[in-house]
Amino acid sequence: MDAVGLGFSALATVSILAVSGLLAVSGLLDSVEKHRPAGGSTRAILTAVLGGSVVVLAYLLRLLALPVLLMGPVVALAALLAILASSVSGHESTPRRLAIAAASTIFVFLPVAAAVFSTSFDPFGTRIGVIDFGGAVPTLVVGGGLALGLSLIRAPSTGPARKLPDARRMLILAILAWIACVGWMVGLELAADDMVPIIVASAVVTPPMAAVAASVVERLRFSRTTASGMVTGLVTGIAAAVPACAFVTAPLAAVIGLIVGAVGGVLPRGMRRSLAGFIVVGAAIGTVLVGVFGTNIGYLYTGQPELVVSQLSITLVAAAGGISLGVAIGWLFRRWPQKAEVTR
Repeated sequence: MDAVGLGFSALATVSILAVSGLLAVSGLLDSVEKHRPAGGSTRAILTAVLGGSVVVLAYLLRLLALPVLLMGPVVALAALLAILASSVSGHESTPRRLAIAAASTIFVFLPVAAAVFSTSFDPFGTRIGVIDFGGAVPTLVVGGGLALGLSLIRAPSTGPARKLPDARRMLILAILAWIACVGWMVGLELAADDMVPIIVASAVVTPPMAAVAASVVERLRFSRTTASGMVTGLVTGIAAAVPACAFVTAPLAAVIGLIVGAVGGVLPRGMRRSLAGFIVVGAAIGTVLVGVFGTNIGYLYTGQPELVVSQLSITLVAAAGGISLGVAIGWLFRRWPQKAEVTR
């Protein structure tokens, strides 16, 4: 472990925490419709701290084996997961939000992260494990999936609605998250080598191309172009860049951006109520497309479908695990409603 590697690890950790902080306090993950109550940034921060603490404990108990340089970034990823997983639970009490964070980290994040950051998941004989550079599968796919599962079955909110951030302000916040995401990706390279320019180029290209595609689809569907449409496209593209940016060149990164932006633009109304839906879709598609476009390893280069099937399999496992846990938690919450809290 040298000073350069430690510096890159610190950059990744700080950048992931910056993304987490933006999502926790900015309202970016709140509903795009004005009927959902706010969750409160303090409770979001508490869930993030709990998610990271679970990973630290698992590492100390030798339940999760990680290289030392990856320890900080993975703890930060767990914090980001906890925020995503509880993003549609603003009307729930603090203990319930903490329960969501703990359950999602223990039962889904830890096993999926163990598969992603090792070669333990290799059912199709690729001998390279999961191709997910930034940890999108255990974080964005699982967290977004769990939020979707909760939203499918959660009880309607009876609390006061909150005015959502202005669309232009949301766009600025999304751009800040994009900048932090570039630092996240560069830091996870853990070395100042020839891959850094490729990572930067791909991470810079994918989100704006997704925003363009989402805006075009919005224009075709609704005869208008809005800042909200650009935000959803940008966020979808950021999520797609996380797993793919180290494995594709800039032109192919642009293609991935166009694909995920177009898909995000046609999502059904139920999935468009929160940016969590766009995050899970972008991360899932980006992960699978690495198996198609990945330089020297993807289907376009090798003509072999094993990596595509492997990428699809781990993505489906993570999404199904997150959604199933979200539905289960939502069912429990509906079966045992919480007592009304006194509004302060």
